[in-house]
Amino acid sequence: MRPDIDLRSFFDTRGTAILLTLSLLAVVGFAALGGLIQPVVMPDGTSDLELTVFVLSLPLSLIIPVLAVLITAGEWSDRSIQNTLLQRPGRTAVLGSKVLTAVVVVAVLVALSVGLAAVTTWIGGEVLGEGAILASIDGVMTTQLPVLGAALLFSLAMGIVLQSTVLGLVAAIGLPVVVSTAGTIAMAVGSQGLADVIRAVDLQSALVALASGEGTALELVPLLLLVAVPTALGVQRWRVREVG
Repeated sequence: MRPDIDLRSFFDTRGTAILLTLSLLAVVGFAALGGLIQPVVMPDGTSDLELTVFVLSLPLSLIIPVLAVLITAGEWSDRSIQNTLLQRPGRTAVLGSKVLTAVVVVAVLVALSVGLAAVTTWIGGEVLGEGAILASIDGVMTTQLPVLGAALLFSLAMGIVLQSTVLGLVAAIGLPVVVSTAGTIAMAVGSQGLADVIRAVDLQSALVALASGEGTALELVPLLLLVAVPTALGVQRWRVREVG
């Protein structure tokens, strides 16, 4: 595997430069919004790290799918995969390299985001407010990070199996919205049957439950249906798909 090649090829485009610039601006803006505004709107005048990261998860839930799908499926859409496979004939190795590249890029972005959230939370709480609550980092680790991890896993699976930027983005961004909306409707109407169906495809809730130690075997169903099965099918398609 040569993730260094995929990293260079991903960053060495004007589109990536624009995407990353907009992403960083969004991260900085939402970090400032979450950390600095809290003392004004919270009754106790404090700023909570977990709430700041929650605010940051709004843009990240869109940025992560875009990055993951572009890295894994972008070359199929623009036909540059032909050159890549001519230079690196091992298809499985190329796929593994792209997945590793996506994980590294997203991990760096999330780490930067959490760091910015901590800084803005501290400034908002200690300088502008009545105190900063940084001890809620445990809640970040067991709630917000699993949600972002679910976005990454599902986006990778969609990029691998669909091998199309447009289709991958529609699935990676659209399906979680549909699941979340359906879950809200199930709670509103009190339908246990619908709630059970939604639970089987709610990857975010499953990873949050597993991260908090409250998960059961049922939480493995979304991982199987939304990550393992599409990835397995995508790997097979990646190995046999005609280039051209």
